[in-house]
Amino acid sequence: MARDFTTGKPMKVIFTFAVPMLIGNVFQQLYSTVDSIIVGNFEGKNALAAISGSMSVQFLILAIAFGFTAGMSVVIAQTYGARDYKRLKKVMSTGIMFIIGLSIVLGLTGVIISPPLLRLLGTPDEILPQAILYLRIMFIGMPASFLYNYFASILRAIGDSKTPLYFLIIASLTNIVLDYAFVAFLGWGVMGVAVATVMSQILSDVLCFIYINKRVEIYQLKREEYVFDRNILSAIINYGLPAAIQQSIISVSMMFVQSFVNFFGADMMAAFGVSNRIEGFVTMPMMNLAMALSTFAGQNIGAGLEKRAINGIKATMIMQAVFCGIMAFVLPVAAVPLINLFGLADDPNVIALGRLGISFAARFYVIFALFQTLNQFHRGVGDTKFSLVASLFMIGVRIPVTYILVHIVQLGEISIWMGMVSGWAASLLINSLRFFSGGWRGKAYIQVKRAEADA
Repeated sequence: MARDFTTGKPMKVIFTFAVPMLIGNVFQQLYSTVDSIIVGNFEGKNALAAISGSMSVQFLILAIAFGFTAGMSVVIAQTYGARDYKRLKKVMSTGIMFIIGLSIVLGLTGVIISPPLLRLLGTPDEILPQAILYLRIMFIGMPASFLYNYFASILRAIGDSKTPLYFLIIASLTNIVLDYAFVAFLGWGVMGVAVATVMSQILSDVLCFIYINKRVEIYQLKREEYVFDRNILSAIINYGLPAAIQQSIISVSMMFVQSFVNFFGADMMAAFGVSNRIEGFVTMPMMNLAMALSTFAGQNIGAGLEKRAINGIKATMIMQAVFCGIMAFVLPVAAVPLINLFGLADDPNVIALGRLGISFAARFYVIFALFQTLNQFHRGVGDTKFSLVASLFMIGVRIPVTYILVHIVQLGEISIWMGMVSGWAASLLINSLRFFSGGWRGKAYIQVKRAEADA
């Protein structure tokens, strides 16, 4: 169901939109987390490290999909806010053709580059074969992942965050059942969790496609409405390419960080992987509030309501601060029980390293939340090229800081998390400067089209 974000109290509107999206992303996070839990309990530390060590390579390709679907979401939200339904259908048809073609090309690329990239990252020999197998299956199934993100983004762009949630819950529960069946009963190991994930994603795609074609009238396309509009593709690329590059840069930085992690050995690889899984759940509410703000800001800028869009920032930051304050106290206490879920109770060194990272990061999550809020606002109002600059700045700080702490100062494993926080702080600084300078104004797709029409 489409929603109008140009009316109602900003905090309530953003919160009620973010909650279903949050629940959906929690279930999406379960895909990889359940993989790790089941593999850790049934296959051991090396299999867990293989999945954890391969994630940065997988994300390098997925980042491009996230970027372009985010760019599409910006165009759709602004077009919907302007009530230009004819153009909206053209965006839909052009977007799905583009995403399908892109996913096939990138999936094949991922299959080819997985072995050399994993070796480049210094993946230990005892882990390498399992990591390659896992990655190749995930890349073969990449069109399924791209399509779900596409369907979810176009529904969220018109204010419907509940429907993707329902289908994702079904797919996530299916993934859990298949994971257990393939690993515990059939003994397929990392291959089993990869196959289960791909099969579950295909299920969510089918459900989304049926729903959109049966229930969402503004997205229902007749055969003759499937057109490939180069001008619209240009707009999607204009907004999506900076986001794709931004996400790719982040993923490349993750690969650098993973190489630093690999430097400390298999125990640190397992600990970092587990802490990342836990962090994924903790940061999800922060990211979803920020993403909800992005859609809120996009619709209001499209409708010419700049002051209301800015009020959305204030409301989001209040919610972010409250949540981060709670996590700063809860996570240090809950860290060890959470780590034990991954079958690592007999590995005290892994537990100690995981707890160290989780407790340290918990104290600084408010920095992450605030930079995400401003960054998503800028993306929502069409200032996507700046988001790229902000990411470059963040990575330009994080990588050298981590390198210096690991190899020169030699602070040990805590260096990984200290470098991460330094990147968050850098991004918050540059996003704050951009917002207060007003450089984001006039970048919206609809504002550009209006200016062209008036010229």
